Amino acid sequence: MKVLHVSDTHIGYSAYHKIAENGINQREMDVYNAFEQFVDYALRTKPDLIIHAGDLFDGVRPSNRAISFALNQLLRISEAGIPFIVISGNHETPKLRETGSVFRIFDHLQHIYPVYKGKLEEIEIGNAWIHAIPHCHSNDELKKNIEMAQPKEGYINILVLHAGIIGIKEFSYTRGDFNEQIIPAGYLQPSFDYIALGHYHKATEVTKNAYYAGSTEHFSFKEAGEEKGFYEIEIDTEVKINFIPLKVRQMIDLGEINCLNLMADEIEAEIIRKFEENDIEGKIVRIRLRKIDRGKFKSLVWEKIKKIASSTLHFEIDYEFLEVEHELKGKSRIGSLVEEWKEYIAKVPIEKNRKEIEELALKYLSEVSK
Repeated sequence: MKVLHVSDTHIGYSAYHKIAENGINQREMDVYNAFEQFVDYALRTKPDLIIHAGDLFDGVRPSNRAISFALNQLLRISEAGIPFIVISGNHETPKLRETGSVFRIFDHLQHIYPVYKGKLEEIEIGNAWIHAIPHCHSNDELKKNIEMAQPKEGYINILVLHAGIIGIKEFSYTRGDFNEQIIPAGYLQPSFDYIALGHYHKATEVTKNAYYAGSTEHFSFKEAGEEKGFYEIEIDTEVKINFIPLKVRQMIDLGEINCLNLMADEIEAEIIRKFEENDIEGKIVRIRLRKIDRGKFKSLVWEKIKKIASSTLHFEIDYEFLEVEHELKGKSRIGSLVEEWKEYIAKVPIEKNRKEIEELALKYLSEVSK
């Protein structure tokens, strides 16, 4: 059985101010292009099943244009007779149960199986049994639904969910996404033939049978330099997993410049040097300035910098003022992150899962403090 596993397409996402020739935000068009490439590949290779592990859309209420694009692409899949299972992720799941889901528009499409009602749904596709769990109304409900998903004897069993996994070092630094849910790695049962994960934007092997497909485009500089794509899985007597890259707009971080001992013109020269040493045309680019005082920052000839950066789709400078560092050092008492957290949480009224929340936060804070 051949399965395509894709995730985090975030259709409807837009950013920056560049407009494409058709008058639409260029980043929105980039996201459309990435998903259309995926659908083109699916139609060429004709898999037995496509699994989308959440965040098909970027928001709970996508624009009419985003809905129209997604609908047209899913119609192409439907007409090709390829089963397509898509679960709702944290971005497109409303917080209030009374709020309707945009996934309802897919309910009556042939071969399209939208899973969005906050509970486990099991779908039989040929000789495969798909245990699909959408974004749930709470972490506890998510765990209960995972526990309910038990492999069915005589079938290829695939578990699909959209959540963060405790135990992935990289994921511990990306916490704080809208409405996200997380589970311990122990919930990923080895008895499933494959576990298709969504939410984390970097293609990652979590366990021998569980993978994040990552996102199909870059959505923050945390993802700079990452290859974007999806997985193609062959499930037979053994499981073969192959990553298929997509051609997407590159996002690059040109690193940081320590400005402490540099004059304004030397900082400008360093910025220009980084531009000249890298191919920046049409890319999304960032440079970080560290330990720069406000006077030097104001003295930079921004017109000169903007001119050389004009070939990029988007360029930004992330800066850290030297004065801020001095102000922090001058404070009478600044406790460690762990101490600050303990002091804060002691004052917060939490009725449920206090111990779990405290232990989880302390784990992440201790890693950041290293």
